[in-house]
Amino acid sequence: MANNEKREGLNQSLLELQTLNHLAQTISSTMDVDKIINAIIKEATDLTGARQGSILLSKNRMDSRFTTLVRVGTNRYEALVHRMTMIIAGWILKHKESLLVEDILKDDRFKGLEMLGYPMESVLAAPIQARGRILGVLILHGKKEEHPFQENDLRLVNIIASQSAHVLENAELLRQLKDENQHLQQEVERKYSFHEIIGRGPAMEKVFKLLDKVIPTDARVLINGESGTGKELIARAIHYNSERKKHRFVAVDCGALPENLLESELFGHLKGSFTGATESKKGLFKVADGGTLFLDEINNTSPALQAKLLRVIQEGEVRPVGGTNTIKVDVRIVSATSKDLAQCVKEGTFREDLFFRLKVVPLKLPPLRERKEDIPILANHFLGKYNKALKKKLETFDTETTELLTQYHWPGNVRELENCIERIATLAEPDIRTVTADLLPDEVNTMKTPSRPLLALGNETKLERAVELLERTMVKQALGKFEGNRTRAAAHLGLSRRGLLNKIERYELE
Repeated sequence: MANNEKREGLNQSLLELQTLNHLAQTISSTMDVDKIINAIIKEATDLTGARQGSILLSKNRMDSRFTTLVRVGTNRYEALVHRMTMIIAGWILKHKESLLVEDILKDDRFKGLEMLGYPMESVLAAPIQARGRILGVLILHGKKEEHPFQENDLRLVNIIASQSAHVLENAELLRQLKDENQHLQQEVERKYSFHEIIGRGPAMEKVFKLLDKVIPTDARVLINGESGTGKELIARAIHYNSERKKHRFVAVDCGALPENLLESELFGHLKGSFTGATESKKGLFKVADGGTLFLDEINNTSPALQAKLLRVIQEGEVRPVGGTNTIKVDVRIVSATSKDLAQCVKEGTFREDLFFRLKVVPLKLPPLRERKEDIPILANHFLGKYNKALKKKLETFDTETTELLTQYHWPGNVRELENCIERIATLAEPDIRTVTADLLPDEVNTMKTPSRPLLALGNETKLERAVELLERTMVKQALGKFEGNRTRAAAHLGLSRRGLLNKIERYELE
């Protein structure tokens, strides 16, 4: 008899061990939270003979509320089971320890359940915790044989909860990372949608029409434009609106690195291929495989590197520095230059065959001085951007400031304009809502230099408009000189006080 009991005990232990091992293999083979939860409940109910099992998971690391409930098994008191489950989960969360109850209705810790009409039932619960934080609660109730749970059942449930904690934590972290990556991908796609590129004038309208045709294709694009016109922004828009957006966009400034380093960056190298090559490195062509490689200032490449770029375009393969084997790559090339590349070809500094390969579709970006109608729109866009970033109250520009911004020739193009607006937002007092000319840099504010108003007037072709600008300038300077004293400013200008007030109102100089 004793031997039979011993044998049964060993068989039971073996079964438990096999079940726990099967659970470990199951939950470690997937990162799907739902599959992990269902596997835990199934094995726990099988091992303990429970009629029903539930797992509640907390929302996140900073939130102790349980928001995910998975239940396996049926019970005719379903609504009561749910309420009891939440009560028990709250107890576990508060005390951070396991729970074994032979009869829930007779336990002083859970008074009141008998009044709800809940039947006598044995309950088993354990916290699922990792690194001191409770991720969830495993709850079992109602043994099929109508016998209460025993200490051995509690031991098994604690093992299952402990075994599951880190797997669940890692799976949840992976799910959060995937959600964040998806959100970031959507943000990037929205940010670089070419419909988000600001431009309302005919020059940019021409660019947009060309982008509409180019984006759906794999055609190579050669972007030409002065520094600061937004060449990389256009390249990113081409990538993130194309079928290649799920793969990498990689940008490289061809003028920022010496030739030997640029070659290694683009094509990669093998370990020991040159001094300092302590390990092999994947080239940017391979990194961008399936995506887009943006070669900025392509004119800065050497003839030797140009020959290798030509080979990549023709053969669709790269050979790492120090290697003998080639690697196939599928990359869309978008290149850019601020130089006249055709002139570089004539001067012999750029290969003609590569030039024609790169400029399947040439795209010319106009300088900001040739799209003045876009300056107020861009300025307000950047004002909103830095107003939010710096937590200021800036809302708009006054008329004079808008005109000064529009008249300036912006040699640094959109980049210089953005830097100017960032400077304004940085230096503006916290309570200022309207940007005035005194916040502009000296080179932009022609009112700060006596000779500049006349130069600005030279840009006007209408006499009436030039007179208005000069009047506004003189009134503004007089008010500044006398620190806002309108009586003294009017006398200085040879105007009556009422005449000065009329001009202040007309030119919005309040």
